[in-house]
Amino acid sequence: MIIENKSGQDPLDFNDQTAAARVGRRIREIREAIGLSQSELGERVGLSADRIQKYENGARRPKSDVLKRIAAALGVQSTALSDPVTANTIGIMYACFEMEKLFGLKVLRKDGKLSLVFGDGFSGSPNDFLDEWEQEYSAYSEELKNVASDKGKRQITLKYNMWKWTFPEAIYHRIGETKEQKKARIEKQIQQLSQELSDLNNSDN
Repeated sequence: MIIENKSGQDPLDFNDQTAAARVGRRIREIREAIGLSQSELGERVGLSADRIQKYENGARRPKSDVLKRIAAALGVQSTALSDPVTANTIGIMYACFEMEKLFGLKVLRKDGKLSLVFGDGFSGSPNDFLDEWEQEYSAYSEELKNVASDKGKRQITLKYNMWKWTFPEAIYHRIGETKEQKKARIEKQIQQLSQELSDLNNSDN
């Protein structure tokens, strides 16, 4: 089950508010896969079936120590229940497993090299976003080759990084941007352009 942010809510707030639902989905999926009832899992963890139900429904989010106990009772790693953290290689693997389930991510080997492909590699929202990224990166790389000064390279790199750091603001028009979102995006662009203009003016002094 993909939980989409369609309200235009700040991504950090949205992720925090939907974290319990994501954890609950994973608990339910694994519990049902190994054939345990909520009562049986509760007995193994020392909790009531009602508490397990609340966790699975996303009404409550288990604390880290409880999540570890649930993982041990299910016979899995605690990282199989929590949101993946991609700052380490194990976290990257669990992120890939999650994307396999939600977006059809596949690992392929061609000419001895491994690559990751979403579904058919052409359609679907992840591929649409990857296409946008490829175009942005290609434009960035081409622009970088045509600039000699370090200052110019830094400005081009900053522009590319800002595209990533504010994603998907630059492509909101492709994903059903609301009037409020469009207004907020334009206002932020004006602020960024004003700051860029100010920096350029100051550099001339």
